[in-house]
Amino acid sequence: MELGGIQTVKQLGFVLDTNRCLGCGACVSACQLNHRLPSSLTYRSIREVKDHNSEGLSQFFLSLACNHCANPECLRVCPQGAYAKRRDGIVIHSPAKCTGCKSCVTSCPFNVPKIHPVTSKASKCQLCYKRIDDGQLPFCVKACPTGALRLTELQTLPFDSLIRLTASLPGLRLTNPSVYYQTPRRVKLD
Repeated sequence: MELGGIQTVKQLGFVLDTNRCLGCGACVSACQLNHRLPSSLTYRSIREVKDHNSEGLSQFFLSLACNHCANPECLRVCPQGAYAKRRDGIVIHSPAKCTGCKSCVTSCPFNVPKIHPVTSKASKCQLCYKRIDDGQLPFCVKACPTGALRLTELQTLPFDSLIRLTASLPGLRLTNPSVYYQTPRRVKLD
C-alpha cells in the first residue's frame, strides 16, 4: 500500500463474528494439537459473555489469543529483544533469545504471553506466520466450522460494523490490539 509515495506496512488481525461463534473450541484444539503444546498451555481460549440490560440479552463467545498489537507492550519491555514485529504486523517471539524473566508476562494488558512449563521461557501465539508465508490460513482460522474467526488486513475492514472489545481494558489505547468483533445481536426479553 502506498500513501503519498511512502510504502506502508499492512496490519494483519483477527475478526470474530460473535453471532456465528458457537464456543465449540475447535480453534483452541487446532492450535493446541498442531503446535504440540502441553495440555497446561494454550495460546487461544474461549470466553462466554452474558450481558443483560434494558436493551435485551446478549450471550456470545469470544475466541481470544494474542492480539498482535500495533504497539506491542511485550516487545517494548523485553530486555533480551526476544520479540519482533514483522512488516505484516505479526508479533513473533524468539525462544532462543528469551531468558524467562517474565517481563512480557507481567506487562501484557491481555495476559497473553505464558511461561512454557517445559522450557521455562515465554511462549505465545505466533499467528502461524510460517503458514501465512506459505499462503495458508492459521490453524485456528482454518478449524472454525462456522467461519466466525477470520484473518484479514485491518485496513480493509468496514469499521462501522465492528467493535474493538466488549469491555474497556487497560492498555487498549496504548497497545492498539489488532482484533475486532462483529457486534453481537441482542434478544429482546418480554
